Amino acid sequence: MMKDTAQSTLEPPPARREARDRPRGCIDLDRFCGGCGYNLRTLPVWPDEHTGIPVVRCPECGRFQSANDAATVLRPWLNRATTVVLATWILFAIAVIANLGLAEGALSYATLDELTIWGDYTTQQIGNRTITTYSGNLGPLEIRENYPHYEFFIALIMAISFVTAFAASWFAVVAFPHWRRIAYLGLVCALPIAAGGIVAGIWQQEAPHLFGWGLKYMGAHIGVQLFGGLAGVAVGRPLARAIVCIILPSSVRPRLAYLWLVDDKPPPKPRT
Repeated sequence: MMKDTAQSTLEPPPARREARDRPRGCIDLDRFCGGCGYNLRTLPVWPDEHTGIPVVRCPECGRFQSANDAATVLRPWLNRATTVVLATWILFAIAVIANLGLAEGALSYATLDELTIWGDYTTQQIGNRTITTYSGNLGPLEIRENYPHYEFFIALIMAISFVTAFAASWFAVVAFPHWRRIAYLGLVCALPIAAGGIVAGIWQQEAPHLFGWGLKYMGAHIGVQLFGGLAGVAVGRPLARAIVCIILPSSVRPRLAYLWLVDDKPPPKPRT
């Protein structure tokens, strides 16, 4: 008796099973599959086995979807457009970080290039201008002696290097909040070290006799860029939250709530 009772509790009577498995009408309007865009009109509607919700199966792609979901013909195109936008965003993010990394190397090379000059040249002062004339084949690179405004130039280049590295890490912590902190640290270390290594290889080919002299500038750039990158990781999101609160109205701030939630902070609430 107990076995029969259990079976009667779990299994509906045959008449009810047949009623459950019968189609509940059909789609009588234009209704399009959310996966492939196939028109589901005239297709039968069946109750879902577990929830009882009426569903329809697309014969083109085999996808099940709710019969009450009024998907239009634009749905597949919106899905494709979303994929294109996502791919564009990924490429944009890669381009931003790659270009900032190139800028870090370019600043280091520009310093070496500005502080040296090709040998076998003559200079001539005409009024307030100094004209450099090369004669014959260019000689090896030489260090420019008494470079004007040397301290200002070095300070300016180092400041730009700091800002460039800070911008790269700031972009990373804001654009990729799902990364772990170790990933940010890996990025801010990899960019200046890779850029410095490339510049060192180029400089070794161009001026091997000045490699030791240029190494101190390359090392200084790497140090400043590492410091700028670490500063961006430390204060990047707090700075972004401050800018959002200053620039954006309170009604828009909740759309960027992830800047707060990713650091376990209460998100901003719109003012009523």
